[in-house]
Amino acid sequence: MERIQSVTGHREDGRAACVVCEATLEGSRCGHCGAAVAPGGYRVQRVISQSVHGRVYLAVGADGRGVALKELLFALVPGTEQLDAFEREAAVLRSLSHPDIPRFVASFKEGSGVGTRLYLAQEFLEGESLLQRIERKRLDEDEAWTLASQVLKTLQALHQRTPALIHRDVKPANLILRPDGRAALVDFGAARHLARDVTHGATLVGTFGYMPPEQLGGTVEPSSDLYALGATLVHALSGRMPADLLDDGLALSFEQHVQGSAPLRAFLRRLLAQKRSERFASATDALTALRAARAAPPSEAAGARKGTVTPLSQADGATAQPASLESEVRAVGEVATEAAPALSKRRIVRRVLVGVSLAMLLAGALLAGGLIDQEPVVVVEDPPAAVVPVRPGTPPPPSRSAPPGGGSHRNFRTPWPGASSSSSTSSGSH
Repeated sequence: MERIQSVTGHREDGRAACVVCEATLEGSRCGHCGAAVAPGGYRVQRVISQSVHGRVYLAVGADGRGVALKELLFALVPGTEQLDAFEREAAVLRSLSHPDIPRFVASFKEGSGVGTRLYLAQEFLEGESLLQRIERKRLDEDEAWTLASQVLKTLQALHQRTPALIHRDVKPANLILRPDGRAALVDFGAARHLARDVTHGATLVGTFGYMPPEQLGGTVEPSSDLYALGATLVHALSGRMPADLLDDGLALSFEQHVQGSAPLRAFLRRLLAQKRSERFASATDALTALRAARAAPPSEAAGARKGTVTPLSQADGATAQPASLESEVRAVGEVATEAAPALSKRRIVRRVLVGVSLAMLLAGALLAGGLIDQEPVVVVEDPPAAVVPVRPGTPPPPSRSAPPGGGSHRNFRTPWPGASSSSSTSSGSH
């Protein structure tokens, strides 16, 4: 872990100053903003984030190592749920050891009565949250696949524990994108161990929009975290909050807002299925499907971008659902019905032209053989009023010169306005 140099603020008169608001310090806490100075021996460097209940500081321990120091003010906590979540996070982090989960360092409290403050020190992770990254720039498809793979591996490790551990609050604000390219999962205050495969009647925790419908009713299981990951990916790809994309039935309608290949969209549909039985059964199954989707031939991905939808279940070797087959047949029938009038018109025009051509050939053959008893007539490209019969022995009229241009289409239309058939095009970055 990187060592952080301790910084102590000072005013021009030499007295110690608060590193948060720069007010003069006269005790163990700033009398102006209430920021701690060095709780538990961890010297505060700056505020990382804060809420109505407390703050998260970047602090430095006696060994010079940086920690994320979470502070909870007992007097400002509205109920026991926040206290339980704080203590739960400390217990969960103490039991975990994973490279993409912050390491537990220490937990302690200071003060007494209404002045009690609870502290949790954990490994400080350099980087920016996914939420900050989305505000700066949305993820592209390759980045989304990479993020999904990394988070699924972390969830796989949590769900395979005995008992299984469900995070219950996967969202962009709780994913840290680190400089080494890894994504870390943080904030285990809502995490819960499952005594069974599914738990009903649990306390409602999580963030609306990222929670699956059943979690609103207190039901949680491993697929609840998978749904939250799907909502997180939709937010990262579209820049839209998932809560803004929910329809009246609480289905997350992302199709019009996420541009991506068919395998990616099918993967998101499985993660975000409203029915638990239609989602991936586990993070392991989701990882297997992800690898199969990414291993699809480039030609399939190119066809997908043109609108060809390849169900992820086919990539996984499963049988396509009958409903999908009926939809495809119905779509083909509709296209055929719309195309039928155009085909009929073309056939009629073609037959008329063929009939006229045959009639002209037959008339020419009869005239050449002398079978038609009438004076010879020469047909030119003038209007009918200009047709003049010519008697034998009369010299033919002078022929008209051909129009300029050699028969080229001077107004040839191209797909791009203002372009010609010989002009070059270039694609710009968005």
